[in-house]
Amino acid sequence: MKKIISVALAAGVGFAYSIMPYGAYINYSSKSVKDKGYIGGIYGSVYKAPFKFELDGEHTKIKYKNNLKNWNQTDLTALVHFYKGYNYEFKIGIHNIWSKQYNKEFDKIFIGGIQYYKYLKHNYGTDIYYSVYKNFRVYQISPYIGFNFGNYYSEIGSFYFQTKLNHIHINKSNVSNKQTYNDIDLKISNYKGPYTTTLKATFGKSTYKVANSGFVVYNLGDETKYNYGIDINYAINKQSSFKVGFYRNKLQEQNTNTDYYSNIFTLSYLRAF
Repeated sequence: MKKIISVALAAGVGFAYSIMPYGAYINYSSKSVKDKGYIGGIYGSVYKAPFKFELDGEHTKIKYKNNLKNWNQTDLTALVHFYKGYNYEFKIGIHNIWSKQYNKEFDKIFIGGIQYYKYLKHNYGTDIYYSVYKNFRVYQISPYIGFNFGNYYSEIGSFYFQTKLNHIHINKSNVSNKQTYNDIDLKISNYKGPYTTTLKATFGKSTYKVANSGFVVYNLGDETKYNYGIDINYAINKQSSFKVGFYRNKLQEQNTNTDYYSNIFTLSYLRAF
């Protein structure tokens, strides 16, 4: 299954705890054997220098057409960050997936990463993922670079831009159309007053991709051709914020080789303490 909701990973600068319930609705185009999907989950984080702990639990249900059985999946992700000084971040974690349609399956993804950053200036780093499925393995390396520009107090606000290359290799040739995939993620965020608006797009094909620091896993095997979307976050005060989002994806179903689209609508509420 393709886990598509993007968790707000920032716990809120200066706060020790945060919690975020979230949900999403997925609508599939008429050519897909999938009908619609629902996602519900909760994310939490704890920060105690020099460590930050993140935990995310989620359940997904996808309804199929033509009397096919529904897909049910539960995800549990845990990440530990270690901050060295004011410039380096190291992380390690695991993403667990329990899924069932006709058979039960347990998959897991091991997560690692390193980042160098200068606050409100620039950052670069690399994430590494090792995915263990029942009959095959997936290796992914994702280097990225980002930088800040503009003035928060100007009429148009300040910006952050990031680009990331995802190199994915599957160890068996009969799992997907290709064994090796490469795509590029682009993201730009605008910060102005209580609003943060983020535009995202991905160019290039991929399958069994891991994204958003390991919180998002595309594990149905469908080939993604491109996607794009927008998030709008509104800060109610220093401790609370709401976020709404919309994403559109073009994919090819693994079993039928049929192209289809999915539209995803997301909603989340973040509370920091």
